[in-house]
Amino acid sequence: MSNSPGSRRSPAAKAARQAQGAPIHAQLRDGSGRVLAGATLEDGEWTMVLGGRPVASTPSAAMLLAMLRHTAAVQGRAGVRTRLSVSKVLDAAACAEAQAAGRTLAAHLDWLEAERRSRNDPAPALH
Repeated sequence: MSNSPGSRRSPAAKAARQAQGAPIHAQLRDGSGRVLAGATLEDGEWTMVLGGRPVASTPSAAMLLAMLRHTAAVQGRAGVRTRLSVSKVLDAAACAEAQAAGRTLAAHLDWLEAERRSRNDPAPALH
């Protein structure tokens, strides 16, 4: 491990240090109980963890749930059965966001998934 100042200042290293001590608010497990993904909360930021590494941070609990649902869907398409467990804190925060947007949590998560698709799907070819 390097002791250079640059390695201590990198955003990835900072996120990894924060995720190690932060409480776990969600876990996505496969059929054998192995944790595939998770979520932590620290200083108002929700962090998604995949393979033990932080991969994304957001102030939005609903966005974090949408990312976990997307991960579960990708795993499902690969034939992996998953189960998502969520803390009361994460659920309440996501529900509050959905309510502020005038939606139920399920409808809000569907809306976020539609937004993700519109950003990531290729535009139709013009002829």
